[in-house]
Amino acid sequence: MSVVGQSLFAGAAGAAPKAGRKKLLIGSVDPLGNGVVQLADPSLTGEQALVPVNGQPNGIVGSPDGLRAYVGTVFGPGLSVVDVDGARVTGEVPVGGFANAVLVSPDGKTVYVATGSSGAGGSRGHVAVVDAANGEVRALIKAGLLPRTLALTPDGKQLFVGDERAKGVTIIDTAKNAVSGRFETEKSPLFLAIDPKGKNLYVAQSRELATFGLRGGKSGSTALEGVPCGLAVHPNGTFAAVSLYAGRNTDAQLVTVNINSNKVRTKEPNGKANGPLAMSKDGGRTFVLDKKNRKVTSANSDSGKPDSSLSTPNSNTPTCVAFVESA
Repeated sequence: MSVVGQSLFAGAAGAAPKAGRKKLLIGSVDPLGNGVVQLADPSLTGEQALVPVNGQPNGIVGSPDGLRAYVGTVFGPGLSVVDVDGARVTGEVPVGGFANAVLVSPDGKTVYVATGSSGAGGSRGHVAVVDAANGEVRALIKAGLLPRTLALTPDGKQLFVGDERAKGVTIIDTAKNAVSGRFETEKSPLFLAIDPKGKNLYVAQSRELATFGLRGGKSGSTALEGVPCGLAVHPNGTFAAVSLYAGRNTDAQLVTVNINSNKVRTKEPNGKANGPLAMSKDGGRTFVLDKKNRKVTSANSDSGKPDSSLSTPNSNTPTCVAFVESA
């Protein structure tokens, strides 16, 4: 394993940032495959910093204390660690394949990376379990053919892995770093999310947001007018935001769904912003990627109405987005 700047892997140098410092983290890539992480103010105005990373960013998440960003990349090494206030990469970890989604445990001690790879038997995948203190890969857990999306219970005890190719969800016991169960989905699980109380798993599938119990078993469904490209549950647990691709000649939609009644509560056109999304920690803002116009849009989460945008640097294509706030 190659770890760069290992002494800084688990924390940023210097004084801790002011409590409540907020950043929007936007991963993007140029036509040659060079990646960059844009560290922007959530207002989408003012100064911003650009941090080059090794390869296309495919997933990104902020640490619970707001000091670091973990970036999954398509090419080696697979996981980069960014010092948010220092605006620099402080660690790189090979995770055994191209990275997709990235999550961090609630206590900030463990990073989970969904990866895929190619071999003689075709695609296969696993979840890499990375020690956030030193970059050690503690486990590689087989998790289907093509793990693309992750969701973690609020207590950090169960990790759910969506297998886009095999149409199912694998459940991992994080204490044992072992698979504890699996259940099938009717369609490919494109995105996963869990409500703040850890009661239900929400699975965004083609033209549907489905509700499952944490042991499997579908308990609800909301019809959607397109293919979900991003999903987040509001911190108050009352609704979910979904970005939708509705067709080449049709505006994208930013939809909010009442996850208790399984009904669409708002539906707003959002230009061509049909990419991945992120929600602010307080749930007030939702940020959606517009890959065609190479920007990120910002919307009021409650109404779903977009009201501002920010372009990616050098006309890069945006690929992933996350919100981070210092404790």
